[in-house]
Amino acid sequence: MKMKVLLAKGNGELCVAEMEKPVPGPGEILAKVAHCGICATDVAIADGTLNLGANMNPVYPVRLGHEWSGVVVATGANTRRLKPGDRVISDTGYSCGECKYCLEGAYQNCENGKAIGTIGECWPGAFAEYMLMPERLTFRIPDGVGLDEAALVEPASIGLYGLLRSPVGPGQNLLVMGTGPIGLGGMACAKALGSGKIILAGRKDAKLEIGRSMGADLLVNTTKEDLREVVMRETRGEGMDIILDTTGNPDIFNETLRLLRGSGTIVIPGFYGTPIEGADLDYLISHNCTLVGAAGTPNMGRKVLDLLGSKKISLRPMLTERYPFSQVQEGFAAVKNHNDRRIKIMIDF
Repeated sequence: MKMKVLLAKGNGELCVAEMEKPVPGPGEILAKVAHCGICATDVAIADGTLNLGANMNPVYPVRLGHEWSGVVVATGANTRRLKPGDRVISDTGYSCGECKYCLEGAYQNCENGKAIGTIGECWPGAFAEYMLMPERLTFRIPDGVGLDEAALVEPASIGLYGLLRSPVGPGQNLLVMGTGPIGLGGMACAKALGSGKIILAGRKDAKLEIGRSMGADLLVNTTKEDLREVVMRETRGEGMDIILDTTGNPDIFNETLRLLRGSGTIVIPGFYGTPIEGADLDYLISHNCTLVGAAGTPNMGRKVLDLLGSKKISLRPMLTERYPFSQVQEGFAAVKNHNDRRIKIMIDF
């Protein structure tokens, strides 16, 4: 039996093709995909512009898609936890579970690991009618959480992962730079963890207002206000305890560092895509600050699902546009053309 999938060739061309519908083997589940979000990484892969260095570049053609949700339709032998009818999401990386890193719990460093639908010799992605995954990397969605909202977990989990490697919590003020789904999703999680004052900085008023609904205490449109002036006013000249910089803008790296207080933490989940010339690491060192890189990690989606299931956060405000799979090319185009208002564009199956 055939199924439809989306393939990227790296020249800006997206192709809907047919592939064999997978059959789950031992320890695997097959899910019918319900929703899949379009990530900026997906667009860069499609355009052939993603450049992360050796062994990190896509191997074309790429079956894209890593922000997905669906319903289990079949299970292989030796599956114990999931059954047909269960609503699920998955990790965004495959890990073998057997190498020395996996046995240490460092699944993100798996010697046999694969990204899902993105870089390298990847695991086939979720812009497809059906998704095959190991059961151990697939998580049940709590009752009361919609399938579409569950498909927003992945970007929020990246923001949460980075913030959990900082002292986020009561009394710790937080600056979120950028109004994309990683920043807004991470910010919502920080609010649920009891973070102190949250300042959200961006360039589009419509996106900033969505951020207000997700937990921002103060909005700063950086095209109209001086961010440093606002930060120093709000912190009595001390600077921020934590900065979550999702902008991916290398030109403001040094300026961002100077918004931190002494012994503060800057978390960077946004790829720069280029070495940063003149990065003032001496400032970081002399002020005893901490720099955290965060590209996501396995099992973090479970934590975001728990927050959603307990109604401590809502990610639904991030869902700004939807397209059926039959219009997936239009959805990808909208990521570029609707930048003034889009946060997450979802493809519905």
